[in-house]
Amino acid sequence: MSTDAFDVVRALFSAINQNDADAAAALYDVNCQVERVFPESGEYCVGRESARSGWARVMAERAGGLPGGFRFDVSRIAGIETGWGWVRADWRSLTSSTDGGDLRGAAGYSYFWIEDGLIRRQRNIARELPPERIGEPATPSERRYPSKPLVGVGAVVLSDDGKVLLVKRRHEPLAAQWSLPGGMLELGESLEAGVAREIEEETGLSVGVGAVVDVFDRILLDDTGQVRYHFVLVDYICHVRGGSLAAGSDVSDVAWADPQDLDGYHLAAKPRSVITRAIESAPKEPKS
Repeated sequence: MSTDAFDVVRALFSAINQNDADAAAALYDVNCQVERVFPESGEYCVGRESARSGWARVMAERAGGLPGGFRFDVSRIAGIETGWGWVRADWRSLTSSTDGGDLRGAAGYSYFWIEDGLIRRQRNIARELPPERIGEPATPSERRYPSKPLVGVGAVVLSDDGKVLLVKRRHEPLAAQWSLPGGMLELGESLEAGVAREIEEETGLSVGVGAVVDVFDRILLDDTGQVRYHFVLVDYICHVRGGSLAAGSDVSDVAWADPQDLDGYHLAAKPRSVITRAIESAPKEPKS
């Protein structure tokens, strides 16, 4: 089971859309607190078993009304700027009675607090939406930040003795936190050239760029729900070819870390999983 908070939320909605109450319940902490999630069942339920019972009841009483029998169409999963454990999912929902009638639509969002790969808290904020409007595109909110996603590149740089290169960020997002080196792609720059440039700028090292490890997105919201950061990130395996290790202007520190001893760096779940994947799939020779 993934411990990445975004993946946990994706897995929950997938389990619900597949009418699998047991799979959904497995994503909750044993002492979870769930608020305003289950219709007509009160404000709160506490505990994994209560969450499982709630989803089982909902699935038995109402059928999914979206294509494929799905209940939820999730338009966005994003982190909350106040902390990496908080995730917000924006969605629309359509259900019907078991005979296909009595359509009920809703639109809203869910807040999740996720720790150690499990949902500790969940709270829904929803409003009724006429069923005929479920298929309409969501009205975009006014934005004070980016107008479109930004493409970033990152790297799992592996040393000959099996260590991985980490940097401590100087600026937001992730200021003062350890992460994988990388940055934003420049106009007209290839992905491979971009990751090599970012590594040299941040760490002083020249690298050979290997295979893609992972491609994923990260959306971060401010406290009003506006998109402050939206990155599409492409991570590569890289190997050192030269240079001298030194912190560049965008980072405050650099370090070679043992992949088995990352707890002291407080890495988020996603870079940890990317490191593991890179080590498992690292080629013997990087491509030029």
